[in-house]
Amino acid sequence: MGIGIHPPGEPVMIEKCPAYPTELVFALDNSYDITEESFNKTRDIIISIVSDLNIRENNCPVGARVAVVSYHSGTSYLIRWSDYNSKKQLLQQLSQIKYEDTTESRDVGNAMRFVARNVFKRTYAGANVRRVAVFFSNGQAAGRSSIITATMEFSALDISPTVFAFDESVFLEAFGFDNTGAFQVIPVPSNGENQALERLRHCTLCYDKCFPNACIQETFLPEDSYMDVAFLLDNSRNIANDEFKAVKALVSSVIDNFNIASDPSISNTGDRIALLSYSPWDSTRRNMGTVKTEFDFTTYNNQLLMKNHIQTSFQQLNGEATIGRALLWTTENLFPKTPNLRKHKVIFVISAGENYEREEFVKTIALRAKCQGYIIFVVSLGSTHKGDMEELASYPLDQHLIQLGRIHKPDLNYIVKFLKPFVYSVRRGFNQYPPPMLEDACRLINLEREYNQSDGFQFVTELQEVFSEENGFTGQELNSGRESSFVNLEDNGSGYLVYLPSQMFEPQKLMFNYEKNKKSAEIASLTSATFSPF
Repeated sequence: MGIGIHPPGEPVMIEKCPAYPTELVFALDNSYDITEESFNKTRDIIISIVSDLNIRENNCPVGARVAVVSYHSGTSYLIRWSDYNSKKQLLQQLSQIKYEDTTESRDVGNAMRFVARNVFKRTYAGANVRRVAVFFSNGQAAGRSSIITATMEFSALDISPTVFAFDESVFLEAFGFDNTGAFQVIPVPSNGENQALERLRHCTLCYDKCFPNACIQETFLPEDSYMDVAFLLDNSRNIANDEFKAVKALVSSVIDNFNIASDPSISNTGDRIALLSYSPWDSTRRNMGTVKTEFDFTTYNNQLLMKNHIQTSFQQLNGEATIGRALLWTTENLFPKTPNLRKHKVIFVISAGENYEREEFVKTIALRAKCQGYIIFVVSLGSTHKGDMEELASYPLDQHLIQLGRIHKPDLNYIVKFLKPFVYSVRRGFNQYPPPMLEDACRLINLEREYNQSDGFQFVTELQEVFSEENGFTGQELNSGRESSFVNLEDNGSGYLVYLPSQMFEPQKLMFNYEKNKKSAEIASLTSATFSPF
């Protein structure tokens, strides 16, 4: 007989529990401060829970399959999926789990990630298969950042976690994005643990999505948690037609995470979205710098209009990808020229393949953006080298970088579900932007910017040689979508690219100050940075 738990006022449903095929993992805390008595008590709670469940005993996809691990700073298997053939065998193995003394500290976030990435790696697929993980944390929680990262991964993988926690605060904070009641935090049961176990059974183990219940909870956000969010999409020849359609679908889904401002031009409340695409230069290198603004922060005031633009007006371009220049234009033009900037400035970079700029160039542009407080989340859909994307994304990388192979539908779903808790983490200020690890680097960059501004002009990127000696520059301005930001300067066979935001000096005056025999280190005095895109 299954568990017939039901909230007051709802009809009694006496059904087997779980209602759907379920992959269930229990994780026992075995850290240095856990006593044998406490460990055995946790084990007995698991035995009590399993005794009331319908356990899968053959290949028929009904009931629950159970695996058990223990953790401290690392994680170890106690019972694997394949270690038993019947409920009786499973209960016998559970009763034989013994306490082991250890000096290792607790890292429940690391254990959560191990369960997500390893234990659930080989589980049954299917639209109705549920994946549930129950963790017991019987002491002070450690590794706040790893818990937040694990929360994002659990959300992306459709794993419903419940944590029996002695220290509830960090889990309540990390799980706060979830309004379904699937991510539960329960106080460690005392002598009378029936009420806590009732909640686990009712809201997690025996939950039936066909009968909504009282487990749904409200999400609370700080008052000043609005965002300006720019999507910077690779629209080059690297992305195939079907991938381009998938990326459009991805962006359409992700924007549902935001509360769009009803009056984006004037009001100080609500989120705002901008969509940019980059495919900056052709094979002749004479048509460079294209950053196309599909719509900016003040164009649309609801998701429906944005989605309609994405599906009907957003067309694929050709060319080679240059992420650095596109990111530069975004931080020097799009955000600064928008009124009433929000507290959080987020840039989603979606890259489909190789980037045709030097790594140092992209690294420096990204560092400048981070030091200005921009949050950069990177989705790499192609074969771009991991190191390149790591230099681009904000910290911690596990929370700001997703690298996939060539995309397919499950991967896109992973991204959409990962981003829900990520957006929540930004609103709640879980991370610091820029992070403390960049403090020294940002101090140098800020001093450099102040120095250049005190000279009466500011160059954000560099003089850069792009042509062979037989080719000269035409002096043409480069198209930046709305206004020209890059200019090519002519110099008898050597060409240099200079970015000129806002107050632009005449190229002739700049060239008068440039001496051909200067080394790049000396040229840096003319610019706020010297680094080469190619």
